[in-house]
Amino acid sequence: MVKRLTNIALLALCALTLSAQQMYMQVEVLQPAEVTVPSNVRTLLLMDNTTLSTDEPRRCLFAAAETLTETDRYDEVSVGPVIVPGTLQAAQIDSLIERYEVDAVLALNALVISEYDASAYWTIHYSSQNAFSFFTGTELDINEAEPAAFVGEQMAFIIAPYWQTEDRYFYRNDDPQLLAGIEAVRHKDWNAAIKHWQMVDARSTLSSAYAAANIAVALEMQDRFDEAVAQTEQAIRLFGKIHTSDAAQQLVNLRFYQSQLNLRAR
Repeated sequence: MVKRLTNIALLALCALTLSAQQMYMQVEVLQPAEVTVPSNVRTLLLMDNTTLSTDEPRRCLFAAAETLTETDRYDEVSVGPVIVPGTLQAAQIDSLIERYEVDAVLALNALVISEYDASAYWTIHYSSQNAFSFFTGTELDINEAEPAAFVGEQMAFIIAPYWQTEDRYFYRNDDPQLLAGIEAVRHKDWNAAIKHWQMVDARSTLSSAYAAANIAVALEMQDRFDEAVAQTEQAIRLFGKIHTSDAAQQLVNLRFYQSQLNLRAR
């Protein structure tokens, strides 16, 4: 599937059979990297700095390089030459960066693989002896044929944003503006949907809560995260006035959704 340059993409809009009050759509959301690498780092050299005599570190690095290359985050990722195990020093980084014309060196310092899990210790070296180290831990499927490669693939998702399929929900009742907004969503016309939802019957607290929650999703589709967070606050305030078990559940759902938005608004 071709990705958008923005960080969310609509996959499908479907009716929920479990609730007449909700519909959902599936989207692909670009999740932020857990380890932040400076945006000017576009090329990486991966190095084996472990003391292992097996070929597992190299398999790990080649899998990491392949996965990172497939992302939009890095322009070029390569695996460096074999060195004497465990001898990579900070003082060598500048010469490696210059020799291989890369922006940073990512070293695998340790790799431990057991029957059920694996852990690795990494360091990203920048020029002028600046560096950042981190650990990764991975549970292994008992049938995993290439555990070392799997460790490398999973590490790639730590230092590069990745796409993940998530559900987004829309509320509806018999308010014509709520329904018109849902119809606009079918055509991916987010601005029209927002305009309709802004015109719901303000005398109905439930319709207003539904509209605010829907507007938050429409704003998220346009990468307007701060505004989306504000709309979830409005929806939470309105649902808080409705003393039913369903409203209580929607408060839980909206607070979780708000936490997702806050992560992406950083």
